[in-house]
Amino acid sequence: MPELSRVRRHIDRILATQPPRAGSLAITVFGDCISQQGDSVWLGSLVDVMAAFGLNARQVRTAIFRLRQDGWLTSQQLGRRSYYRLSESGQCQYERAAARIYAGAPAPWDGKWILVMPDRIESSTREELRKRLGWLGFGMLTGGVMAHPRIDRGLLADTLTELGLSDHVIVWRARLDSDVKLHGLVHGAWQLDDLQARYRSFIADFSPFRKLLAGGRMPAEQDAFILRSLLVHQYRRILLRSTDLPTALLPRRWCGHTAMDLVRDLYCALHAPASHYACARLSNAAGCLPPPSTAFYQRLGGIATLFVSASTLNATCSAV
Repeated sequence: MPELSRVRRHIDRILATQPPRAGSLAITVFGDCISQQGDSVWLGSLVDVMAAFGLNARQVRTAIFRLRQDGWLTSQQLGRRSYYRLSESGQCQYERAAARIYAGAPAPWDGKWILVMPDRIESSTREELRKRLGWLGFGMLTGGVMAHPRIDRGLLADTLTELGLSDHVIVWRARLDSDVKLHGLVHGAWQLDDLQARYRSFIADFSPFRKLLAGGRMPAEQDAFILRSLLVHQYRRILLRSTDLPTALLPRRWCGHTAMDLVRDLYCALHAPASHYACARLSNAAGCLPPPSTAFYQRLGGIATLFVSASTLNATCSAV
């Protein structure tokens, strides 16, 4: 169909103008797909699938080796084949991002902030703390204090424990006496102009697919997998620079809301053929990857309207 051939052309344009880095894309594929379909993958099958993104075998193998060195992945050797999965630490870090990527409607804000202030921490450790809290959506205020409007306290505690900083930071919950300077403070701490520009670019890249996939049109399974992966990958990169600020603190016509709706619509439209493709082309020690876990269908507030039964996906896997 002409519309579906246009899907491929739009995908190729995104890959040409924004070629993904092998390591970063691999984390997206592990988190979005492999962690939900069997947990581990044979490196050879992953290399073949990543070629569709314009990445050669050397790039992929080098990236996977470095991710293992950096603690993101663990490996198992069975015969001449190597199998990889997210490490416990890598899984925890991706799940923190996933809580925002696949979030449903945000909870109401009570007007209070979580503030974190380092206390006598070396500069290198302080920078790692800033980076990790930034991934959670914290913004940097004056004096080295970082703030978040509604971070899960357990998630923050786990992060501080992993960094060995539980006894080296001060954490408190507070409410401002006046909101007069709040908007300016938020605008600078979270660099909202830059984020707005990133969201606009994201929407321009991916909104054409909403029309192309309207009316239940299904792209080729490989195209669906590539598109779903790129959608999550690009959205994840923006979320690493932002936080879930309450609507009252955001500029009018905030593009982040439009981007969230776009991700939800496209992900629901693409999840079935993308999962079929993963079954057919990716494998682990037990054979082809199994269907998505039950938890997968809880993403984005529940992919219930387009639910694909495990028996249907199993039939696809057994046929390949």
